[in-house]
Amino acid sequence: MIGTTHWIYLLLILKKDLAILVKEKIEVLPMKKILLVVSLFTSVLFSQNKFYNFYNAGLEFMEKQDWQRAIVEFKSAASLEFEDVQRKRTYGTRFIEYYPHRETGIAHLMLGEVDIAKKELELSYAYRSTNRAEEYLKKISNNLPEKNSVKFSETKEIPKSTVKESGQPPGDKVPATISSRPTTTPGSEKPIGKANLLIVTKKYDPNTSTQVGSRLAVAVLPFDSDKQSAQYKNAVTNEMINELVRLRRFKVIERSAIDKIVSEQKMQASGFVDDKSAVTLGKIAGADALVIGTVTITGGVIKISARLVDVETAETLIAEDAIAENISQEAIDAAIANVATMVYNELPIIEGDIIKVDVDELYIDIGGLNGVKKGSKCVVFRQGESIKHPISGEILGKKVTRLGEIIVIQVQEKFATVKPIETEQDIKVGDKVIIK
Repeated sequence: MIGTTHWIYLLLILKKDLAILVKEKIEVLPMKKILLVVSLFTSVLFSQNKFYNFYNAGLEFMEKQDWQRAIVEFKSAASLEFEDVQRKRTYGTRFIEYYPHRETGIAHLMLGEVDIAKKELELSYAYRSTNRAEEYLKKISNNLPEKNSVKFSETKEIPKSTVKESGQPPGDKVPATISSRPTTTPGSEKPIGKANLLIVTKKYDPNTSTQVGSRLAVAVLPFDSDKQSAQYKNAVTNEMINELVRLRRFKVIERSAIDKIVSEQKMQASGFVDDKSAVTLGKIAGADALVIGTVTITGGVIKISARLVDVETAETLIAEDAIAENISQEAIDAAIANVATMVYNELPIIEGDIIKVDVDELYIDIGGLNGVKKGSKCVVFRQGESIKHPISGEILGKKVTRLGEIIVIQVQEKFATVKPIETEQDIKVGDKVIIK
């Protein structure tokens, strides 16, 4: 079995950072084991961007009634393989039932977003009529969306099924992304009155942009705190995760996954931990960036601070903070929402083109004036034929082929220099890029 130290060793080899190997005195593997690890690592790396992995993840979130995360995963799947079909080949001779639009529509319906749900369900039904899509379209037309009564459609291989075709949800649960907020202040039985709280507004809508695979994967580490605010840090961490999920800009890694890694690797995720250790944790979790935050109380004012740290470079990309002038749940939640939205606004989803290709560097036609920052990660893709609605003939978009990922290393006003992180196909002038 390959240990975590060996995985880290491999990552360092791939980054050609041998100085760190010498400094940390990490054990060197025999060449045969290195080749085995490289092979395994490569297969894992490229499998993460397959449509069926996103689809399976979406179905898992549907099981948990985590509708917002499910939507993110289904959209990631549909961006790579658009059409709903009964029989979709994954690899080799394996096939699954594949209905990303249908499941996206049901998830939107569970959130009460009826118009979006109807559009997705009708599109699914146009591609392939199913009883499941028809059932939920009838609920919409009868204005009877029944929350917590949904049956989940799971991936089914054809002809050999590896999972059950359907199953009941494990009881009535509160959706994991919706916080249960107390109606009273700590130590008080009186309801919190509405305060004049400043709410930062979103500057753009990620749903209007092209999506190719998943958005930026973000892991929120447990917030640190001083002694006065220690009782709040766990709730602040959870609410920051919830706010980032609600924004639907990021692929937010579940806190349980982070806690499991911390436990298994005997790592300290908060407190006196340096960015280097946090980045190591983030890489194991499969994150592109980490949210590292603190909660402090001074003179009856609570301050929420957060930094977004890139796992490739360990550099801080964004640092934001907000204050709650009274220590009430409403004020604290508003401060957390403001910080999350400010992080969101600092990472706009921008599209551009590859304008020059050198041996080790590429150039894109978007720069500082567009909001591009050093350390921004982008997906490179190639557009193909238009996708038409099977009934109305409306142009819904274009087929895309994912070519790889790049990272911005230098920013000018009107262009930026980037370097490849990983590539699946050759990148050419004229190919498209989008901030991840």
